[in-house]
Amino acid sequence: MKDKVNLGIFGCGSIFRSMHLPSLLKLADKFNIAAAYDTESRAVALTRDSLPRSLKLKFAESPGEILTDPSIDAVAVLTSTSAHVKYTLLALKHKKHVFLEKPAAVLPADVKRIISAEKKYRRFVQVGMVLRYSSFYKELCRIADSQKYGKVLWMNWLETRPFDPMIWRYIDSAKEGDAIIHDKAVHQINLFNRFAGSKAEEVAAFGGQYLINPRTYTRVRAFRNEVELKGDSNDNLMAIIKYKNGVKASITVSYVSPHARESRWIIQLEKAKIVAHFETFAKANRSSKRKWKGNPSSIYIFADNRKLPVAWRYPMSYPPDDINLAFYDEYPDEPMHPGSGGQWKEFYETVTRGVKPESSTMVALEDIIVAKAIDDAIKKKKVVKIFR
Repeated sequence: MKDKVNLGIFGCGSIFRSMHLPSLLKLADKFNIAAAYDTESRAVALTRDSLPRSLKLKFAESPGEILTDPSIDAVAVLTSTSAHVKYTLLALKHKKHVFLEKPAAVLPADVKRIISAEKKYRRFVQVGMVLRYSSFYKELCRIADSQKYGKVLWMNWLETRPFDPMIWRYIDSAKEGDAIIHDKAVHQINLFNRFAGSKAEEVAAFGGQYLINPRTYTRVRAFRNEVELKGDSNDNLMAIIKYKNGVKASITVSYVSPHARESRWIIQLEKAKIVAHFETFAKANRSSKRKWKGNPSSIYIFADNRKLPVAWRYPMSYPPDDINLAFYDEYPDEPMHPGSGGQWKEFYETVTRGVKPESSTMVALEDIIVAKAIDDAIKKKKVVKIFR
């Protein structure tokens, strides 16, 4: 087994610089970034500026330099979504394992093409669903899978935030996917699919544009600054997913809230309710012993202890008491996003040991099937049945 994986990079944008590069540098005992390629000279220049002086990174003049280099074991496809399938298929053809940023593709048919290529060339593709590698996700798995509180009945995810200033995500949803559906809600879809315990069969959804004008540029408030934006992506979304086993999941995502981000998940089990706050900026309960620094994630469990009357009053306040706290993590060692280091550790096992990744292309296929159904439901203004 190799001690280090030689990695080629396709795409040197902000996601690479702010999340993947710091993670890979922390895992320097496992990964060597052998070469990088980007079509944009500005992205290359910004990457050069962000590198530590001790790292001499080669920038390739063409994709072929990386693909045909026999010393490179794997590639990371971190490009815009429209280039995902092209680079992934080329890398597999050249017998490279692939780390592929989410979403895997815009259409289910393209994910199926990647799956076929994996089988043909006997290589794996790991899709960058970063949440799946966080301790937050693993604790939710432990609680739900234990069956201590019964099976899942329904789920809800609410997320509000300002605009993401990555303008390319909004311009052409047919090529890049919808900014709300494929780039943001795909995280929630991924987790819904995991905990439902069944495949989705129907979707109803409403979306639209409150702030984006599809014909003229509109100045909107975004993370850290203001951007001029236009495009055909939704900036808000409400959807309901019905699974074959009767579990229902609803999601509300809004990019029209220039206030502190809120990301809250509720999972209703037969005997308890899970309330999870993901990287939520919140103050602790006055009696809490936690300091609540950074961007903490927390999971609370509200079970019926039969000590309270059954009325409209319920054992939950905001912030809740520590007695209900099942999980708390400030992720001090994770660059940018919980799970960002964990996903690369698993990819190392995939490349060196041939271990199939948890965030596989088969998992991604189900995510994109549901994402497309949500997109279709919004555009067709009707409930969409999913046929496989």
